[in-house]
Amino acid sequence: MSTTQKGQGATVRISVPSAGQSGGVMAGTLGGRQGVPLSIPLPFLLTGSVAAACFGLLLPWLMSEALLAPDFPHVLALVHTVTLGWLTMSIMGASLQLVPVIIAAPLRAARFLRWQYPLYLCGVLLLLSGFWWMQPWLMIAGGSLVVLAVIHYISVLAITFAHISTRPLTVRYLVASLTYLAIVVGLGLTMALNFQFNFLGTSSDRLLLTHVTLGVVGWLTCTLIGVSYTLTRLFALAHGHSDRYGRLIFWLLNGGIWGLALGFSFAWLPLIIVGSLILIAAVWLFGYDYRLMLQARHRKILDVTQYHAIASVVYLMVVVPCGIIATLFGWHQPALLVALALAALVGWLGQSIIGYLYKIVPFLIWHDRYGPLVGHQKVPLMREMVHERWARASWWLINGGLVAVIGSVLLSPWLWIVQAACLVLACGLLLATLNVFGVVFYRRYTAKTSEA
Repeated sequence: MSTTQKGQGATVRISVPSAGQSGGVMAGTLGGRQGVPLSIPLPFLLTGSVAAACFGLLLPWLMSEALLAPDFPHVLALVHTVTLGWLTMSIMGASLQLVPVIIAAPLRAARFLRWQYPLYLCGVLLLLSGFWWMQPWLMIAGGSLVVLAVIHYISVLAITFAHISTRPLTVRYLVASLTYLAIVVGLGLTMALNFQFNFLGTSSDRLLLTHVTLGVVGWLTCTLIGVSYTLTRLFALAHGHSDRYGRLIFWLLNGGIWGLALGFSFAWLPLIIVGSLILIAAVWLFGYDYRLMLQARHRKILDVTQYHAIASVVYLMVVVPCGIIATLFGWHQPALLVALALAALVGWLGQSIIGYLYKIVPFLIWHDRYGPLVGHQKVPLMREMVHERWARASWWLINGGLVAVIGSVLLSPWLWIVQAACLVLACGLLLATLNVFGVVFYRRYTAKTSEA
């Protein structure tokens, strides 16, 4: 059921889920923030965008080190700029905004929520500094703060989920991903301590594989696949899409994750192979189900968010089997590892988040700034707050640059070609970041226009 309210220059459509609706909940475009102030999610989202731009600008200059050894200090700092500064930062902010809308209930245990961002940011900055200068005490201090921030974040969402009466499909994925996040930060802190005391010995390589699997596939991939079942349906108006494949994908995905993680931990090849096959089946089935979501859409014209999502799903379906094959056959050449890392972190995870930010950030700003004015004066549409040409240009720069970087890393003997391709990718990430910040400052430009 839906109601429509019209104001000058804007139409507000508020959808109310009917009984048995696919996914349990389909929050409307203006479902409200359920008591979450703008100051909670927005700093995470903007800082994540800045981290994406910093990664892009640093990549051309650090690529030479990455192609020599991916575990060099500066390279580790760059990798964690992506995983903690860009991806996890953005997901934290988006989830604190989206969870109350998905479950139609406020966040619980949120008394200290305002301290979440500064605590996590300080931890990430200290940790990155520790990697950059290879100072174990900075790694340990930063890792400890990150662990505290993550424990608080998990506690807020876990208590919130414990008090809801229904479990939409997205919530199931989020509960699983929170479990992986708790394990990942614990493993990360253990590895930081191992830099100082070297108590793991030869088992550190197995722990690293487990850490990467649970972090990239468990925490980040599980979260984005789960969120896709809400946001893709919402943005494409595919409300009639069924949860049938989504539920099967949930079990396959988590079975594959646990199989791989345990197989790596105990160096048990049969379990690694079984987990790998299950994981490949899960991501390929998700690719098929994502296509079904787009086919069921009522909004026939695809916008830049869907283009980012389509490209990211293609990267996911390619990088998972390639990464598994490389691991099983022991292909650990630095160039191959760099190509796989870029395809996974930027191609799949990074541009998924960029696409969703083009919807989430305008929603936050519009709802806070213009929502109360609907029906009283002319207000802009949310889609007008994103610079469409910049968004399309950044899509081409990101995907064209990424393909060029991966191809040149694997095939070109000249470093300058790789660095030139990295600069193209950097321009795309920087342009996307400027576009997100442009949404925040949109009011200034409209004010100048009205004064003129």
